[in-house]
Amino acid sequence: MKRSPLVILFFTLFIDMLGFGLILPLIPVYVRHYGGVAWVGGFLMASFSVTQFIFSPIWGRASDKYGRRPIILISLVGSALSYLSFGLAHNLTTLFIARIACGILTSASLPTAQAYIADVTTPDKRSGGMAVLGAAFGLGFAFGPMIGGYFSKFALFGLPSLATPAIVASTMALLNFIAACFLLPESLTDHDKASSSGKKMLDVFTDVHRALRNPRINKPIMVFTFLTFAFAAVESSFSWLVLIRFHNVIERHAIENFTRAFPSEIWVNAAAKVQQDFLEKAQASASANIFIVVGITILLTQGAVMGGLARRIGENRLVQFGLGLLVFAMVGIAVAPSLNAILILSACIAIGSGVSNPSLSALIMQSAKHEDRGLISGAQQGLSSLARIFAPPINNTLVGINTAYPFISSAVLMTISLFLSLGLRAIPHNTSDPDDTISMAH
Repeated sequence: MKRSPLVILFFTLFIDMLGFGLILPLIPVYVRHYGGVAWVGGFLMASFSVTQFIFSPIWGRASDKYGRRPIILISLVGSALSYLSFGLAHNLTTLFIARIACGILTSASLPTAQAYIADVTTPDKRSGGMAVLGAAFGLGFAFGPMIGGYFSKFALFGLPSLATPAIVASTMALLNFIAACFLLPESLTDHDKASSSGKKMLDVFTDVHRALRNPRINKPIMVFTFLTFAFAAVESSFSWLVLIRFHNVIERHAIENFTRAFPSEIWVNAAAKVQQDFLEKAQASASANIFIVVGITILLTQGAVMGGLARRIGENRLVQFGLGLLVFAMVGIAVAPSLNAILILSACIAIGSGVSNPSLSALIMQSAKHEDRGLISGAQQGLSSLARIFAPPINNTLVGINTAYPFISSAVLMTISLFLSLGLRAIPHNTSDPDDTISMAH
């Protein structure tokens, strides 16, 4: 296992995910700021996923043909531009444009990173390598909301204070791009690139279809697809659940913060703009706290996976355990009566996701030929995006009717995914051959 490039990739992904963690918990607050409701937020997230679905496989194949490094660099530039556009948005239309641009330009990041890790790891180390993604994700979610919550208190350049986290995220992505230009090496050899050069870029969707017909690739990807559709409730509806179900609690915190800042003033006499500002800050804080717990827990869980947990237990069993815990957490969230209960259950979600996602990714990557890893990873993320196209509008419409509904439906889907996962086989860890894979051809 090549440690040096993996460490560099980790820091590249960490900074990228840190910017993502700055923004994601605040999306419902942004939507409400410009007059939107939950279902509008669902379509905002779906617009991002539509472009991810279209472009993830294309970027994956491009990384097979041209190398991982240039595609990752393109993604980092895309992050900087999209976050800046999000911060400068002044209505819902420009928010949508910024998210669509973000989907196109940043859809290269995750599939290419997964293929990069597969390039520099052997089968017995692959689950730990894939856990690098989860660790970077966890760190981004642990520190991103903290940083975003802090900077949301300050206004820059005459913009609303909510724009500041997006500007900070854009700046970080730009600095990350500059650092990666000098530090991130290419993981593919010229021979690896040549083996993929015979395929046309637009042949990718034919290749995806052929890959999905292979039963050994099909099984873990199907589990991944059902899991992702169900997990979209966490991404799209979790913050909305907090803002809607616990509105009175959040408003009380806003009033307490107001009276500390203006002890001689009365909340009901404050200007509507002042009330909105304090309420949005309290909403951002409540949402960010959930993601902080998720991020820290994922980080600890990924540490266990990288420490060899998969080799001792088996990737298939980790997937099954994670899915079982996620089913429990989803049912619990549907009926949770307090924010403290939500915090505890969010930690269960983080553990379940933290052990199942890298294990599934390792199973999927193990099933692909070396020269097709970018393609298969792109197909995996494309299917993930397809799930996220439909899930956010459905879940966010449901959460506006009853905050329990998205999580009940997700519990059902995760139960299906759990039954499908019973047919998965563990990766054999008695080989050091990085290309001990099966052919996609029939």
